Parts: sequence; C-alpha cells; structure tokens
Amino acid sequence: MAENEQAVKPKSKKMLFIILGVVLALAIGGGAAYYFLVMKADSHAAESKPKTPDLQIFVPLEAFTVNLRPESTEPQQYLQTTLNLQVPSEEMSANLKAHMPELRSRILFILTNKKASEITSVEGKNTLITEITEELQKPFSGSQSEQKITGVYLTSFIIQ
Repeated sequence: MAENEQAVKPKSKKMLFIILGVVLALAIGGGAAYYFLVMKADSHAAESKPKTPDLQIFVPLEAFTVNLRPESTEPQQYLQTTLNLQVPSEEMSANLKAHMPELRSRILFILTNKKASEITSVEGKNTLITEITEELQKPFSGSQSEQKITGVYLTSFIIQ
C-alpha cells in the first residue's frame, strides 16, 4: 500500500503544476488581450480625435442691411444681420481685416440673393452659414491661399 501512495503523490503534484501552468497561461493571455484590445483602443481613440486649435479669434463684422429678393405675394422685405467670423490665428484675422471690402462684398452678394422664406427657418440659416463659410474660404483677389474660417456666427438677425 505504501508503494501505491507514493506513486499517487507524484501524479498529484504533476497534475497541480499542470493546472497552475494552464491557469497562469490563461491569466497572461487574458491580460495581454485586455491590454491590446482595450488599452490600445483607448489610446487610438484619443489620438484619432480631431485636434482643435488652442486659440480661436473672433472677427466681428459691421451690420449688414440688405433688400431681400422679393416674394411674389409679399411686399419688399429687408434683412439686418450682424456676423462674427471665427478664425484660428491672429494672422488670419489680420488678413480678413485687410480684405474687408471684398469680404463684405461676397457676403452682400449671398444675402441679397435670398428670399425671406429661405432664411427664416433653422435649416435656412444653417444653409446660409454654410454658403457664407464656403464663399469666404476662397482666396481673395491677388492671393493664392485660402482663408481658414472655422465658424460663422449670426449675432443679430432681423427680417422686416
């Protein structure tokens, strides 16, 4: 009997080492999987977020008062609005101020081409802002570089 007990003990220790080895391998594999799937994904998500400029400059424009395109059933309507442009740098702000007559002319052409019914809704105002942004980002006369306008904000908007 004593011989049978001694034969069993080495098997149990061997089995214990095998079980511990499997558990250790699973723990290491799980830890590695967690690191590569979760931790790396978090770092890639943080890297993929668009970087916003640290400093935003607002360029206020003088009020615009324009005749809107007439509606067939409405009398002549007017729009009075004030805009602020958002740019990423002082250099861009100075460039816009240096080209203010051309900038205002571009905006006036857009505003006078609108009917009151087109710009009274939220969607209409968003479309107007998009059109102004696209037009102002085009190069000014005598320049090859485009402007970087990061936002156009309506600070006053009256239709009469």
